[in-house]
Amino acid sequence: MKFLIWALVIYLAWRWYETKKLKASDAAPPAATTEGATETMVACAQCGIHLPLSEAVRGIDSRHYCCDAHRA
Repeated sequence: MKFLIWALVIYLAWRWYETKKLKASDAAPPAATTEGATETMVACAQCGIHLPLSEAVRGIDSRHYCCDAHRA
């Protein structure tokens, strides 16, 4: 009976350790494999706020603006 209890304690400790190790490997930050992880930031020519290039509105003079109202 004593060996059965020890075997159960060892088994539970082993399961706890494996679960903790698996969660630690899942929590590691992924490598930068996503395309476009960084984007160029530009400043609005009117107000100076910085925004991603993909969200900027481009004016006739090739300057970047944060919205159509600032471009006008």
